[in-house]
Amino acid sequence: MAHWAEAYVGRPYIEGRFDCADLVVEVARERFGRVIRFPAHGAGVREWDAQIAALKDDFARPLGPRETPREGDGVLMRMTGRTRAPGHHIGLWCDVAGTPHVLHCLKRIGSCLHALGALERHGLEMMGVYRWL
Repeated sequence: MAHWAEAYVGRPYIEGRFDCADLVVEVARERFGRVIRFPAHGAGVREWDAQIAALKDDFARPLGPRETPREGDGVLMRMTGRTRAPGHHIGLWCDVAGTPHVLHCLKRIGSCLHALGALERHGLEMMGVYRWL
């Protein structure tokens, strides 16, 4: 049986119209009945990082060390090597046959479903998992 997230794989990234945040908003609404409204995107990665750092507590709370992520929880990521960045890329937690995955949308490949352990191969590292408010 296919995982629900597979229905969202393959959607193209469209500059200014459909990116990682737009995918999260759409899936949260369609699949989980959650209404999430992110602020307008920053002019660049640094501005987007600053917005996320300032506003992330308005949308979600970080999971504690004893909490288990659930389907649809937010996954905050950043590009590997950006040690001072809080993160600017977002996806959704998925449990695919007992293996943690992230559904997200990348500029170069569109929406995709990657095993958590494969994020580094795509230049990403996970900063945390968040439960929507």
